[in-house]
Amino acid sequence: MYLDLHVHSRCSDGTFSASELVAMARELRLEFLSITDHDSVGCQETAVRAAEKMGVRYITGVEISCEFATMMDILGYGIDPSHAELKGTLETLVEYRNRRNFIIIERLRDLGLDISLDEVLEEAGGDVVGRPHFARVLLKKGYVGTIQEAFDKYLAKGAKAFVDKKRLKMYEAISLIKKAGGIPVLAHPGLMKLNFSELDDLLSKLKEHGLMGLECFYSKHSTEETTVYLELARKHGLYISAGSDFHGNNKPDVPMGMEIPLERFSGRFILDLL
Repeated sequence: MYLDLHVHSRCSDGTFSASELVAMARELRLEFLSITDHDSVGCQETAVRAAEKMGVRYITGVEISCEFATMMDILGYGIDPSHAELKGTLETLVEYRNRRNFIIIERLRDLGLDISLDEVLEEAGGDVVGRPHFARVLLKKGYVGTIQEAFDKYLAKGAKAFVDKKRLKMYEAISLIKKAGGIPVLAHPGLMKLNFSELDDLLSKLKEHGLMGLECFYSKHSTEETTVYLELARKHGLYISAGSDFHGNNKPDVPMGMEIPLERFSGRFILDLL
């Protein structure tokens, strides 16, 4: 099956609108699409309408950032985007992120970089401001040669102008997704930098708190990693998910769409719950 259940729009840090992503999915003949913006359901209504119009099978989604020593994101599929507690919590996270933008500007200016928040807002074009917008302004003004250099020197974790965003506790994220009628899935385990034993223990704890799936197929997972995650999904009775983490021009090396041998996972793939 050719699908993509992990895609980002301009409502977080992607470079395409929801309607454009749905049109791309139709052009690619994806069998299923889910837009999973970071801490935002702002594009879901538009995506649902566009998918109905274009004949694309669409699954509502979100990706919630969680507190963790390295990186942890929980994907939520089949959520009700209008759920009051979900919307309210995510809006609070975005408000905090807006305050963070002022601090990033101050740090960049302290480093001698002449950059204003107005320039970043203009670059965002009305979308939720994220670090890629800062990076593109730095690139346009000649302070860096590439987007990656902007992150490496100024915006990545540990860099000179990095300011972390507010995150939910992992169990809170799972609970919130389930309250909104969704299916919680641990995203890209390969990016968490855990060994087998550590991930095994973590999945046991998350499963006890309602985790239902694991993103085994991911654009940056090696074949060996995917095999390990499939084994862990079977061990813990978790459903299997798949997504590219497509961000458009912000991650030009990651194309939309993934080919999944669905016949091997009948009764265990996340689509069986949707």
